[in-house]
Amino acid sequence: MEIVGTGDGMIVLHALAKAFSVNHPQDEIVVPDSIGSSGGYKAVGNDKALLGRVARKIKPREEPYGLTYLPIAKFPVVFFVNKSVTVSNLSAAQINDIYRGKIVNWSEVGGAEGKIRVVRREEGDSSLGNLRATFPGFDEVTITPYSKTATLNQHNFEIVTQKEGTIGFGPYADALKENVTILNIDGLAPTDENYPSFGTLALIFKAANRQGLVEAFLKFVETSPAMQAIRSAHATPYK
Repeated sequence: MEIVGTGDGMIVLHALAKAFSVNHPQDEIVVPDSIGSSGGYKAVGNDKALLGRVARKIKPREEPYGLTYLPIAKFPVVFFVNKSVTVSNLSAAQINDIYRGKIVNWSEVGGAEGKIRVVRREEGDSSLGNLRATFPGFDEVTITPYSKTATLNQHNFEIVTQKEGTIGFGPYADALKENVTILNIDGLAPTDENYPSFGTLALIFKAANRQGLVEAFLKFVETSPAMQAIRSAHATPYK
């Protein structure tokens, strides 16, 4: 069975699939490449998939699909920079001023002389939406027109790892796998309880399809082994 949708939190789903297989070796849970949260809603809503993964709540235009939204984990959404950048901590206000284009050189925030290259995600992206919903002041930021837009999570990391002076944002677990420096915000690391920005990973499905393997997996995500798997993927079980 495939669980289709967002690229955010894929590591969590991979961990859950592996843990699920321990007691269900005959059942394969597949987490395919991202088609975005919107793609997940569309696929499950149009009966192209039984189970989806999303990093945002359902929008009004998707309500006719009649889907159930089940949040399972919270994960930090982080800012990260190219290894050439000597800064490792920024305030929320500094992040906001970088993204609005008010701060344009790393020397303005305590780093070495160098142009700041801003990478953003497209409108509708889950990480961007999560930042606007949770990161202090980011909802009031008009992102500089001189920024580079990445339309896929992997493209996002490719730009930041390859271009000196670059800053981007995305899910913490994904950033850990890349050759980037993850920034602390106001002295808080992504592992701190009060870290200021996070996203929610949820499963979506039609009530009529809650049977067989779908039902077995949905029951599993509420168990102790599932909670351990979520934590192993640098996320927190949803309460």
